[in-house]
Amino acid sequence: MATQPTEAVLLDCCACRSWAAALAAGAPYATIDELIEAARRVWWQQTPITGWLEAFAAHPRIGDLEGLRKKYAGAFGAMSQGEQARAAGAPEEVLQALADWNARYEAKFGHIFIICASGKSAEEMLAAVQRR
Repeated sequence: MATQPTEAVLLDCCACRSWAAALAAGAPYATIDELIEAARRVWWQQTPITGWLEAFAAHPRIGDLEGLRKKYAGAFGAMSQGEQARAAGAPEEVLQALADWNARYEAKFGHIFIICASGKSAEEMLAAVQRR
């Protein structure tokens, strides 16, 4: 069965408009594996740095669980909430430290700290941002 993602559905996954438009324009894809391969190719070979920064800017900040609920009510938010599920029970001081270190990272690099949070505790994510 062919996979034909729409630009709107792709934007729920990644908020980079040029990436979503290019990927949707290449549809249909014969398999999900073909779609994933195309998504990677478009991201790494065709997406300009401005597109990356657009996606980074829309990405939820690690540890900001309330912000996730407010800003990302759609599918992207649900994915991010699920990805950060282990952070939900973190002590307030750890979440505050994550917020502080996120701000430091953003001031230094010009975009938020991004990490694959799946399966990681808030403490593990805090250690990662502190290392970087």
